[in-house]
Amino acid sequence: MSDDSDAELAAWLGERLRLVALGLTVALMTARAYWPSEVDPKAEGGAGLYWDLAVLLVAGLAVASGLIGGVVRIRWSWTDAAVIALITLVGLSAGQAYDRRLAINLAWDWGAVGLVYLLVRNLPRTRAESVVLAGAMVATAVSVSVFGLYHAGVEMPQTRAYYLAHRLEVLQQMGYPPGSPAAIMFEKRLLDSTETMSTFALANSLAGFLVGPLVLMVAVGWENLVRRDGRGSRLASLALAAAPTLVVLVCLILTKSRSAYVGLAVGLLALAWCERRRASKKTLLLTALGGLIVVGSLVTAGLATGKLDRQVLTESTKSLRYRWEYWVGAWRVITERREVFWGGRGPGNFTAPYLRLKLPEASEEIFDPHNLVLEVWSTAGAVAMAALVLGLTIAFWNMIRPVPAPVDLPAEDHSRPRSDLEWSSDPPRRSNWLLVCAGGGWILASIVGELNPFEGDMPNRWLILGLAWVWAVLFGLQVWRRVPITAVGFGAGALAITINLLAAGGIGIPGVSLMLWTLIALGLNLRDDRRCGQVREWGGRYLGFALALVWAALLGTFVGAIQPFWRSEAQIAVANSALSANPPRFEVAEAAYKEAYATDKYSARPWLGLAFEKFREWESRGAKPEDQRWKTIPASMLEAVAAPRNQNSWTLHYERAKVTRQLLSRLGDSLKPGELMLYRGNIVEATRRASRLYPSNATLHAELALASAEIGMFLEAASEGEEALRYDGLTPHADKKLAPPLRKQIEAALPGWKKSAADMLKGGMMPNKKN
Repeated sequence: MSDDSDAELAAWLGERLRLVALGLTVALMTARAYWPSEVDPKAEGGAGLYWDLAVLLVAGLAVASGLIGGVVRIRWSWTDAAVIALITLVGLSAGQAYDRRLAINLAWDWGAVGLVYLLVRNLPRTRAESVVLAGAMVATAVSVSVFGLYHAGVEMPQTRAYYLAHRLEVLQQMGYPPGSPAAIMFEKRLLDSTETMSTFALANSLAGFLVGPLVLMVAVGWENLVRRDGRGSRLASLALAAAPTLVVLVCLILTKSRSAYVGLAVGLLALAWCERRRASKKTLLLTALGGLIVVGSLVTAGLATGKLDRQVLTESTKSLRYRWEYWVGAWRVITERREVFWGGRGPGNFTAPYLRLKLPEASEEIFDPHNLVLEVWSTAGAVAMAALVLGLTIAFWNMIRPVPAPVDLPAEDHSRPRSDLEWSSDPPRRSNWLLVCAGGGWILASIVGELNPFEGDMPNRWLILGLAWVWAVLFGLQVWRRVPITAVGFGAGALAITINLLAAGGIGIPGVSLMLWTLIALGLNLRDDRRCGQVREWGGRYLGFALALVWAALLGTFVGAIQPFWRSEAQIAVANSALSANPPRFEVAEAAYKEAYATDKYSARPWLGLAFEKFREWESRGAKPEDQRWKTIPASMLEAVAAPRNQNSWTLHYERAKVTRQLLSRLGDSLKPGELMLYRGNIVEATRRASRLYPSNATLHAELALASAEIGMFLEAASEGEEALRYDGLTPHADKKLAPPLRKQIEAALPGWKKSAADMLKGGMMPNKKN
């Protein structure tokens, strides 16, 4: 076989690998929207790790395609460099996080999204391929919107009906005492809230996912409206595409996300500004007026049916005040220490310092600062924030700048000669096969995600998402093919998401950030009149080998960092299964929990599980005081909070105090006075630690006051009682106030504590107060 034949075979194999990698990439992109991507700290943020691994393996195929083919073809811009710098700095910040396991898992979510961005930038060879990827993401947004309307109209009423029929059982599962402020707020949100969430856990996250594709859909519709030279009927194409667009618009409105509304307005204004020279002012004004009429009609219908409420507009100032309170607390977190200012606290590690530093009147225990810039800054430091701002600025500069000359060629013109940027190994211009691959994300979500079509109510979700995706493609395909699509719509869509993230936050949520970076990547690809959109060819295999080494290092790091977590989770699953057996197999559960901790020392879940396993075992034996197994329960809780990652978790310290208090109530008078004092002192110590980590929590101060009074520390009891009443008066939020019985108890006992403290001080009997 000649050298030329060998080269041709290598090029053919390389191209086939590229096509496989491109098809899998678009399938993974669509799949990620089908299960919640918001962070769940209780699950250590591990819901997307299989998806992350799949992305990493597909990146390996992409690298192999260039290595085998002998030619590496890449697109490159300063935005790409900024994205790589941002993802790298986020990954490095995980090494200094207190909650190391959560930070490591979330850092790989960031890394996977960054890899998808690079794959989308470099795998598509032609404009047609980039456009199909964009269409697949838009169809996914339509699919999620259809399910969102079903969720709001069918599933949520069923959930409310179940709650009303099983109120006490649900509250017990949630850990909310009936009648408590937390229970009242939970019930109010469940019964009165009408926000649409679809496959996301938060309405704001759904809004951040939808607003960019909606702007892009408007941009594509506008392109078809102003150009008469496309293939097929213009009006018929627009009429078909109008239905999916309206579905996304309705779903976005029902999220009640004010920041997304502002983002939509800014994105459309940017689009209008870029199009001002291509159409007359009259055309722009008439189009804008038509859009306002449509939106106004939908809002009116929402108000009339109760799906929207006037508070969405009337309480905008209150929402802005809440954001300001979040941002003040976030700035305190960033500037608390020099190393945090420059290096951040790591992914998922914002909440603990925020609760320690937040304003007393701030409303929520937020997981991120609700601001794009502050979120990145608090996560990975000032340099990462600068990389983010620089990357977005350059991207918008490239995408939203006017095109020197209109693109006159149809989207798929087989008659024109290939340009210098296309090679003999390129695929045919028809890219329908990519749509089939994108539709495969519907199935892939069941393999690498949490869309199990055979579990609970998942069959309905699975069918609706799949059928809606096909409907979106069938109704939108013609309008996307009729005329070429420019980068301006992608820039306006990415700008809309960015504006939303400036007030809502969530760039660490893969579903939201994936849409942002995908639109940017595709928009840069379509600017083939600029260097950012041009494909550069690197001959030889040296660059391919270098990329292969980088990929191998990434894969090895992933396996080394995540395999202990997966093994630990497998052992926890064994323990849970053993405890669910009838009768429970406590010995198996105990051994599994200990093995889980030995496997992943970053996780506290095994120690917490072991503590509750010991509690259940003790209860199953009659909860007898003479059964010394009860002593292992507080010991396990102490082990859990002793780990460095958990020392800053107020909830774990509070849980330790709560469990110890439950033990003492069961043991009654069987304990010796010394033992009783020891464990009561442990309650005081744990509650004090929790209150110092969350100083504006009135309930923690109140419970610390009561616990201190039990062991004769009346000076601390009086001080903490006053703090409890002070913070109760400062917060305007009902769920942050003291429960009425607890407030009355503190108010009644406070004078007595002050008197007892004064008497003990006079007699020189005051015990030392711990700080």
